Amino acid sequence: MSKFFMTTEEKIVAKALELFNERGIEYVGLRELAAVLGIRVGNITYYFPTKDDLVARLSADLAVLNSRITTDHLSIYSLLQRFANVFGNHVQYRCLLLSFVHLIEQNKALSEAYKATQDLRYKSLREDLSLLQKTGYLTPETEVEFVLSMITLLVRFWISEASISFRHLSPPEQISHYASLLANFLIPYATPKGKEDIQRFLDDL
Repeated sequence: MSKFFMTTEEKIVAKALELFNERGIEYVGLRELAAVLGIRVGNITYYFPTKDDLVARLSADLAVLNSRITTDHLSIYSLLQRFANVFGNHVQYRCLLLSFVHLIEQNKALSEAYKATQDLRYKSLREDLSLLQKTGYLTPETEVEFVLSMITLLVRFWISEASISFRHLSPPEQISHYASLLANFLIPYATPKGKEDIQRFLDDL
């Protein structure tokens, strides 16, 4: 069997992601997706009874990709690298980020899954920031909850802002720009040790 063999389900998911990214989730229906794939709508609804189910699958796939981004040794440098990698995943699934508000309001299954995932991510990032304080990368005066909120805001909506203000840039250039913004945001909270890490990260961009 060829290593490039894809099941019908995988073809549906891959083509849906491609079309959603090109045209927007709201503007592609299952019939249009079926026509592009050259299959019947019933072949899609066998795996995904509704479009919401298909979108929820894409969201779950993105969550899995993000969960695979791990850090062996936590530092500000490795934390920033992790977010840059998350930005890369966001580009691949940009349709979800660009339709975020609409999806959360309209897709109950996705909304519930997102809330559960977000709660875990909040807890994990809060622990990371606290550890960065203890290990001397962030100052003891750092307001962890404020920093947590600002990072979350940037990570959640960066691609929407980039699509408006920096659409002339390539995806790697956009990632570099917003990773740089995140790094510079942390400078006032960093110790000299932390600032060295931030500068190293910026030099690598």
